[in-house]
Amino acid sequence: MKKYLAILLVACTLPLAAHSPRSVELGYDGESATLTVKVLHRVSDPARHFVSRIEVRSGKDLLAERTYDRQETASGRDDSFSFAERPLKEGETLTVTAFCNISGEKSAELRP
Repeated sequence: MKKYLAILLVACTLPLAAHSPRSVELGYDGESATLTVKVLHRVSDPARHFVSRIEVRSGKDLLAERTYDRQETASGRDDSFSFAERPLKEGETLTVTAFCNISGEKSAELRP
């Protein structure tokens, strides 16, 4: 019985250790039509707790999406998205959302 109680206690505390990404930093190079994304998500084990997906939207339109099965480093994930085939329009607002595989998400907006 004590063994099951210990397992239950550990299972209940695991979500407390999970957290959403802390910040999403964006940059856009108009000449190369490249969006850079830097997600700060400090974790102790990047293979078990990581940024699992990044979405790039313009309004409700999904422009790009990437999924990941681990995090590059214990501090976060960096990626870039090319929009050479679909250049961003002046005044267009991008919303970039980074999702944690365990719990939470963080978004940032950019108007190139």
